[in-house]
Amino acid sequence: MSENKRVLILASSSPRRKELIRKITDDFITIQPVCEEITDGEPQFVAETNAVRKGRAADGDFVVACDTLVTCDGKIYGKPTDEINAVGMIKELRGKTHTVISGIYVRFDEEETVFCDKSFVTFKDLTDEEIVSYIKNFRPLDKAGAYGLQDGVVVEKYSGSRDNIIGLPTEKLREILRKYVYVKEESDNRF
Repeated sequence: MSENKRVLILASSSPRRKELIRKITDDFITIQPVCEEITDGEPQFVAETNAVRKGRAADGDFVVACDTLVTCDGKIYGKPTDEINAVGMIKELRGKTHTVISGIYVRFDEEETVFCDKSFVTFKDLTDEEIVSYIKNFRPLDKAGAYGLQDGVVVEKYSGSRDNIIGLPTEKLREILRKYVYVKEESDNRF
């Protein structure tokens, strides 16, 4: 492991990813990557491709980028375009189990690493009124699948990485980053 102190560039505008990366390091800055994302294809390929595009759009020699999506019954759910779209997403996902996939891109000097993490989420069988109320009160328009696990409203149960569902699989990312730089030890602190 290298002892050099490097400032990590988190290629993301997500406030949740910013909080989650703090579980691993305090030495980071965020930038909003500008790139064209894909929306069609096999879900893991879409997530990984978008993570690579975001990461390669960032200048620097130590970069992390992530793309998280929700998939159910062969359909990909990204961020909703508006409240109506968000309500429709939740209606399609209610009472079902779906997969949350995060594609991760890490660049350290010339070395690039790409991987994904998957978690599984089951929604409560919500009424139309509960869905509309959730969207109005929590405004999850910046979240894949139009929901946040941390809201504690729509999810009945989940398996896999909680952090992955929120937007950054810190457990796997910590292991990758550990081979390059010092990272914080895993703690019981919850986001």
